[in-house]
Amino acid sequence: MTTPELGDSHTPIIVDVEFNPKEWESFWPGAVNGTLFNSLQFLSYHPPERFQSQHIVFRRKGNIVGLFPAVLVTEKDEALSWISHPGASYGGPVWSPKLHYHHLEQMAAALVEYARGKGFNRIRLTPPPVIYSEHPEQALPFALLRQGFSIVRTELTQAVRLDFKPESLAEGFVNKTRTAFRRAQREGLTFRLIDQPTAEELDRFWEILVVNRAGLGVVPAHSREEIERLHNLIPERLMLAIVEYKSQMIAVIWNFLCNKRTVLEFYMAHLAEYQHLRPVPFLTYHSLLWAHKQGYRYLDFGISSIWGEPTWGLLKFKENFYAQHYLRQTYQIELKTG
Repeated sequence: MTTPELGDSHTPIIVDVEFNPKEWESFWPGAVNGTLFNSLQFLSYHPPERFQSQHIVFRRKGNIVGLFPAVLVTEKDEALSWISHPGASYGGPVWSPKLHYHHLEQMAAALVEYARGKGFNRIRLTPPPVIYSEHPEQALPFALLRQGFSIVRTELTQAVRLDFKPESLAEGFVNKTRTAFRRAQREGLTFRLIDQPTAEELDRFWEILVVNRAGLGVVPAHSREEIERLHNLIPERLMLAIVEYKSQMIAVIWNFLCNKRTVLEFYMAHLAEYQHLRPVPFLTYHSLLWAHKQGYRYLDFGISSIWGEPTWGLLKFKENFYAQHYLRQTYQIELKTG
């Protein structure tokens, strides 16, 4: 691999493990690829013993120009792997929008050389899809591939563009979904945001979520305590909303406000006995409308595949709202050390 050009300034980008958390937190919101999942405050909801953190920053002329939140894990093949944080949906390096491409390639090269010097056997990272960037581009994948990374996993995520006219939102749904939404309206369902959930509201939210996921044969990714901890840590970065019928909570949605462009739907659940009232299209409609009014550009429904195999029912459900399709790819490099 050739050495990246340094550009006119000949000032290299270096890896640094010493940083001020305030410096980190002030950097990621304005960074390319920056999302909530890069926030140390967000990641702190995990108990400290759960992961072996190995975060780094990239510096140029002493200033932070990039960062990489990551952990060390010993995998089944006994490889010591440095991976973007497994406690987050997306990860990988983020960088200053002032940098040019050759700087990004320097960052990728510095990342690899640092890992080799530490004796790590592998690097693996999952950057966010292009909809999370101010100007969707794919400079990072190119830089990673040039450093020897390969794509080891590709999933399909689906997101709705929020550039609609509010008065015509329902008209953009497919016929059966539009009909379901209108039935929910006639049945008297109500949508309510919860800015500061009470313990009782969180208990009911959790009950609906657990019952719903049990019907799918899975369990929630977060515990009841972790959900409450996140609401205490980052209330301004979460959106919790419910659908009620005759004052009874029957459907819930929990979104991460990842950055100023994109909202990620993390949980949506409803009680099966109220399915005939069509609460899910009703809840989705109001969530899309809310995100649009807040100025977001996309609502990401999350992945609709598992290890590259489409989950057809989920995929088609999201298409009912005219969700578009984007890639979530994982990159990996095997390192020769020693």
